[in-house]
Amino acid sequence: MNCRSDSLDDISFESEIIDKKSSYGDGTSCVNTEASLLSSKASSQSIHRDNQLACCPKEELKKKCRDPKFKIIVGTLLLIWGVCTLVWPPLDLMMDERLRMRPGLPPYEWWKNPPDEVLLRVYVFNVTNAERFMSGEDAKLKLQEIGPIVFREKLIHSNVTFNDNDTMSYVATRKAIYLPEENHIDLNQTIFVPNLAVLGMASYFWDSAFFEKWAFNMLVRSANSDIMVNISIHNYLWNYTDPIVEMARSIAPALVPVNNMGILSRIYDDFQDTVTVYIGTDRGDENYFLIDRYDGSEYLPGHGSSCQDKIMNSTEGVAYPQYLTKNSSLRYWRKTMCKVTTLYFDSEQEWKYGINSYKFWLPNNTFDRTQPEEKDCYRSESALPNGLSDISKCYFDIPVATSFPHFLYFPDLQNNNVDGLTPNETEHGSFVLVEPMTGIPLNSRARSQSNLVVRPLDGFKEEIERFSNTVIPMFWAEYIDVST
Repeated sequence: MNCRSDSLDDISFESEIIDKKSSYGDGTSCVNTEASLLSSKASSQSIHRDNQLACCPKEELKKKCRDPKFKIIVGTLLLIWGVCTLVWPPLDLMMDERLRMRPGLPPYEWWKNPPDEVLLRVYVFNVTNAERFMSGEDAKLKLQEIGPIVFREKLIHSNVTFNDNDTMSYVATRKAIYLPEENHIDLNQTIFVPNLAVLGMASYFWDSAFFEKWAFNMLVRSANSDIMVNISIHNYLWNYTDPIVEMARSIAPALVPVNNMGILSRIYDDFQDTVTVYIGTDRGDENYFLIDRYDGSEYLPGHGSSCQDKIMNSTEGVAYPQYLTKNSSLRYWRKTMCKVTTLYFDSEQEWKYGINSYKFWLPNNTFDRTQPEEKDCYRSESALPNGLSDISKCYFDIPVATSFPHFLYFPDLQNNNVDGLTPNETEHGSFVLVEPMTGIPLNSRARSQSNLVVRPLDGFKEEIERFSNTVIPMFWAEYIDVST
């Protein structure tokens, strides 16, 4: 049986002469098919004398559409749909569902298994006048920036727990994965750098008694440690040790808890933290994914309740609150910086595909001293100048401070300590672009520099004393969101 459509209203069938005993594979006789159609009371189809089959004539459809009962049913359904969309707009329903973070739905699954979208670019500094500085011919260190050395930061969320108080707890683990295809620098290349172990310990004992300084000088001589070292870039980042570290650790393990001073090793060897964040509609859009507890505490590591600055109500930048306005500010916590920073609205920008975005930037006074002094968490015991924030409590009390890269915005820090820095706001400033309704970050640059703070070193060896009252850049890093 061949079937062809001649018009929108009629379908014609051409019957072929077939043996009545022949049938289709499904057991339905071809001869009986037309009879069954004629006898079917349920069928809305009719057979014309010219063997044409008419499907749902327009007259019958119009008659049904004029039926008052039909109109009432359809009208009622449309009214219910309209009321529902007014009371519960589809967009609001989706945004509320995002707040709940239900497993199996896109917001939760995207967060649980985030794409590999963050690049870490590291820049180190090579001292180009090591011999002249140590001999006293040059008064300041001359630095040469080397980089970037590129890694991908892998973020893993595990051990997720939904708590009764509208919070969610999880373990966040971050790892730095070297990307050979993105790098053009030989990690076996050697650089000259100040001995961070020797200078860090000397600066730690800067105000100690004469006897303690004398004992430290003897320890340096026994370890035969150089004050300026020639080291490969790889070891500087991942496997930096010195004989004085081994000796000091055997004498005072509480003072020297680790023997590897590698810069990235110190950051990523223990980059696993338990985080509790706010979720749920009762918490509201403005609190979505803000931190409630970080490793069980609302306070900064090492500070406790003595510091007015808290990790609570900040964010790690994975997600921001929903429905941001131009009056909103973003409190950002990054363990690397050991500091909560606040970003403020800067401008409205059009992102890719016509998406509207808000740009929030990190202001130039981020690392300045605050008042009153006794509540300045980043001041240090001996007050640091503006442009530097003490982060030693996150790094075993080694005198380390964070700043903008190349001491951006602070010419005194640039000129008084070292030569060779070239600050530039485009390359060294920090910002984030956020889609304001959802709080989803579209693009970001988080940049900071770690520096060794060397105190007055009177009473130490002459080679050590040469570094008195200096702030030595060790490296700077930028975290780049490449998801869009």
